[in-house]
Amino acid sequence: MVERGRLQCYSGSLSDRKCSSGLFVASYLVHSRICWTSEQAIKHFRTKRENGIISLPCQKRYLKYIETSVIAGEQPEDIKLLFSNVSMSNSPAFNEDGSCKPYFVVFQNGEEIYEFESTESYKTEEPISFPLTLHISGDIKLQFYSVSDILGTQEMFTVHFHTFYINSSHVRFSRDMIDGAHLNTFKQFTDSFSVTLEVK
Repeated sequence: MVERGRLQCYSGSLSDRKCSSGLFVASYLVHSRICWTSEQAIKHFRTKRENGIISLPCQKRYLKYIETSVIAGEQPEDIKLLFSNVSMSNSPAFNEDGSCKPYFVVFQNGEEIYEFESTESYKTEEPISFPLTLHISGDIKLQFYSVSDILGTQEMFTVHFHTFYINSSHVRFSRDMIDGAHLNTFKQFTDSFSVTLEVK
């Protein structure tokens, strides 16, 4: 979370906590101008610390946010946006028949503000859209799941962003920019998979 020059990381497993500590260190390197870019900070951290981990797309995105703010000499503000649509470029294969039945939750600054569960399953190469009318500001997290009577609820992917750094009405996140989809260990996402947000 970005808040008045501070960075609060999302943490969970031991690996996640290692990632979080790495993000804090890399953020300091950028903010103090020891390193001039986020890429330099990540490289510096990895050369100085054994098993240094900064691997999640959201961590690299927020480190880039820090870099942008330092260069511009500005503090991020909780810019208000109207979130009108979220779409997947095609359907991930999470259910037993290769389909998915989407269920997603929107968090704002750590608090749940919206949830949606689809009434149907999808198995398609075509885009899948979910219209909504939601005012958002600050740190936003979209957590997507797939629901199955046999396999239960499975976590599919997560998208993190801050409204201050959104400068387009259509924001596209490619697969390598999406937590949970970037590694694609079980090949549940196509290489062309992406998530697009519509805001104004």
